[in-house]
Amino acid sequence: MASAVIMFAAAIVPMYLSLKLRSNLRILTILLSLFIIVHGIYHLAYFAGEEVLGEGLFRTISIVVLIIFGGAFIFIIRSKKEKLTV
Repeated sequence: MASAVIMFAAAIVPMYLSLKLRSNLRILTILLSLFIIVHGIYHLAYFAGEEVLGEGLFRTISIVVLIIFGGAFIFIIRSKKEKLTV
């Protein structure tokens, strides 16, 4: 239970930043917030004894969101490098 609370608390900072930012960083902070929240739900479901729901659904969703975050990060970095060289 404590791990879920810590995860939800950790999501506050990137959620706040996503409201303030207006560039590509906003997309990254939204994806990071989404990952943290879904991962917190995974911890909550696992604590509640819903291991199938936690392991099968929320853990998988959090992994997918984290992979999307990584892909978006790579895309943004590459697009910035191309803008600098042109």
